[in-house]
Amino acid sequence: MEPPSSLTFDRNTWSFDCEPTLNDSQVLEFCREGFLLLPGVVPDEVNQKTCEYLEGRLPAQPSWTPRGWTEQDIERVRASHEPSAIFLEEWYIEHVLLNPQLAGVMRSLLGAGVGLPVLASHHATECPQPPQGWHHDADHVFGPELEFVEVFYFPQDTPAELGPTEVAPGTHIGHHSRDLDESGVLAAGVAGTLGIHHQSILHRRGASTATGMRHMLKYIYWRQTPPVQDWIEESGFDPETAFYGGHHTARFAAHMFWWLRGKGDQFRIIGGQGWPWRSDQQVGPSYGYGRTDGYLPDWRRNNPDGYAR
Repeated sequence: MEPPSSLTFDRNTWSFDCEPTLNDSQVLEFCREGFLLLPGVVPDEVNQKTCEYLEGRLPAQPSWTPRGWTEQDIERVRASHEPSAIFLEEWYIEHVLLNPQLAGVMRSLLGAGVGLPVLASHHATECPQPPQGWHHDADHVFGPELEFVEVFYFPQDTPAELGPTEVAPGTHIGHHSRDLDESGVLAAGVAGTLGIHHQSILHRRGASTATGMRHMLKYIYWRQTPPVQDWIEESGFDPETAFYGGHHTARFAAHMFWWLRGKGDQFRIIGGQGWPWRSDQQVGPSYGYGRTDGYLPDWRRNNPDGYAR
């Protein structure tokens, strides 16, 4: 995944723009799985500064001060579990918030003029620790609309032994539960790894066996423009035959993909074995593609058959 060819940052509107870097299949994969991982994309020097900042060993040097804030406010916020003052540091803006690899992904998923994060959460864990219970974050929303995307930033090497975030792929499409002993996919990686995920995905802090402090910052990027399909057009990609997932999941991934294309109001399906579900064993294309009447997936599961009328 190549970084975008250009990136512009507007401090006044606290937003950025660049060229999208995901193609059709990659956008659909995010709709289907609900997450992707960028291993080690933040420079080591910046990772070290981030850890020093979070531990109070690096003096704060804000490049600007929010209206009404004082130096005391910056230090108070910095020392809290929501150290959003790190967003004021020039080095953090340039290399983490506007990380080129991350920016291209966010531009692909959230459209032009992406709104930058305004609130950080610092999940500091003294290891070893047992696994956290599986959960959907507070105020999660299930639906085809992708108005915001959440990021996990690991500023240190975070192998499985340090209990990185664990996600359950595909669980962003509705309420799910898992037993404590059920596993998922670990966002393990070297320092500078960024995990990008749908805010509603089922996740937890993984079990840790090593000793030491594990830092992780979490925050959200925001959509500010209506959805339109302007990511990289992929040669040979056919939305009629693309893989959207299995039974009970394909309809939701396809609905989100259609919404991101700016065609959410045109999305209808006929149910059963009809599109977007398909099997490699079928001898022809699935029935129902391109229908203008039919059913909509019921993201909140209010009906026994799982469709909204």
